Amino acid sequence: MTPRNNRASLLAPLLILFAAAASRAEDRYAFIVSGDCQYLAENSANPMKLDPYAEIANSRFIKLMNKFPGKTIAKKLGGGKVSGDILGILVTGDLIESLDKRGGNYPPMQRFEWKRFQADYGLKGGDGRLPWPVYELHGNHDGPQGDTFVIEGIISRNKERPGVSSRSTNGLHYSWDWGPLHLVNLGIFVGEGEKRREGHHYSPRSSLEFLKKDLGKKVGASGRPVILSFHLPPFIAEYDWPKEDLAEFWKTINAYNVVAMFHGHTHGSPPSRNRWNGRQFAPKLKDGLDLFNPDDSGAARTARDNPRKGTGIAHGVLYVELIDHPGAENDTLLVRSYATRDNWRTHDWHSVWKRKVSIPEKK
Repeated sequence: MTPRNNRASLLAPLLILFAAAASRAEDRYAFIVSGDCQYLAENSANPMKLDPYAEIANSRFIKLMNKFPGKTIAKKLGGGKVSGDILGILVTGDLIESLDKRGGNYPPMQRFEWKRFQADYGLKGGDGRLPWPVYELHGNHDGPQGDTFVIEGIISRNKERPGVSSRSTNGLHYSWDWGPLHLVNLGIFVGEGEKRREGHHYSPRSSLEFLKKDLGKKVGASGRPVILSFHLPPFIAEYDWPKEDLAEFWKTINAYNVVAMFHGHTHGSPPSRNRWNGRQFAPKLKDGLDLFNPDDSGAARTARDNPRKGTGIAHGVLYVELIDHPGAENDTLLVRSYATRDNWRTHDWHSVWKRKVSIPEKK
């Protein structure tokens, strides 16, 4: 073989690889993040329906979500259309309204609210009124100490939840993968131990122990992008998220490629983004990890002083896309918000946040 032919034979495999990389279309992983639907039953010893404004909010939201795939995205938010292949919906806690309350009609209200959540959201996609798998976690309204029948229900649902690859020892916290993306749901907040710390508010149910074990086993040194979800925002009062747990949480996640975190609890329409660099929280920090608040999807109720009016009728939701481009550069996380001011009677796109992320190239 001549030197020229020898060089050509050596280059041929490389050219094939380059051509394959160049021809590979980008991969998109799209999903929805919502929070605080807070299903509220009528105040009755035998509830048969929701509070009227909670009914309107949650019914309209479910209807909107069913029509969301293929929806045109506003040009100011980048244009295009919502994916027709949404992978699932995350719900960042406070699934129902009443499990932080006792006495009176609350016990039957709580049971009715949980049944209604399950009927609307389903679990595997299509077994409720939503077409996608559901990935919920619990908030303070679902049981501040993580010891209610809703928590038991989540544990039971985790055994059947699509794609779950890891569950905590207590069965409450879990993780799964969407393509290169590793997602972890961590309950009310990320902390050590089953019980609440003395002088503090909530029980973490050993979510920090699970996070450390899960990331070490499922992500390790791979550099895979990670998304974390929990109910309380890390910038909440120390009474709610103990400083010891917050410091250890930051130390843990700072060793991994965490591309976004989602929380609930604060509502605060419309949806918003904060940033955390381990020392401070502020929306305009130049560096740090992104914290997204999806607002709430249905936490509305009849006004106590005027039955013809509702309160809490501004809501929101997030549409998230992870875009994996060919090669190891220009990968992107897009988070777009969608909002209403009138209990989902009218609604539209609101904001977009775009961030370059690192996704290891497929081998």
